[in-house]
Amino acid sequence: MASESNVQKEVWKALGFVSRLFRLNTGKGWVSNLGPKGVHWLKDGSVHIEAARPIPLGFGMPNGDPVVGVCDLPGWTELVITPEMVGCKVAVFTSIETKRTKGGRTSDDQKNWARQVQTAGGIAGVANTPEAALAIVKDYRPPRIDLADSAAVDHS
Repeated sequence: MASESNVQKEVWKALGFVSRLFRLNTGKGWVSNLGPKGVHWLKDGSVHIEAARPIPLGFGMPNGDPVVGVCDLPGWTELVITPEMVGCKVAVFTSIETKRTKGGRTSDDQKNWARQVQTAGGIAGVANTPEAALAIVKDYRPPRIDLADSAAVDHS
């Protein structure tokens, strides 16, 4: 059984031929409002931060909290649109969550994230092998919109 970390590296490498993905670490970190001079390393290896303030790691909300459920490997996949936009390239947001080969569990927040990306027209899924990740991207079919409905939308 491959660990999630190993699966992630293999998926990232395999998708490098079809998508441009980046590793996204999430959570919360701390910085000093005083800049580097407000950070002090202690003899025991710990760090003291003066005038500390939290910052989100990965995607952040306006209130400073990290977004929960975000995938491991976000990025884009380049597609050529047809027929009205023949030859034009479009970057489709791509979101791949990786799990170990056996026993990996997808959280409700991660499922919600993938659903939101798919609903918005992006590529999203969970993969525990490079082959599964490639299938997520290669099987993507953009959602169709009813042009009659979209004509009534005010885009100003």
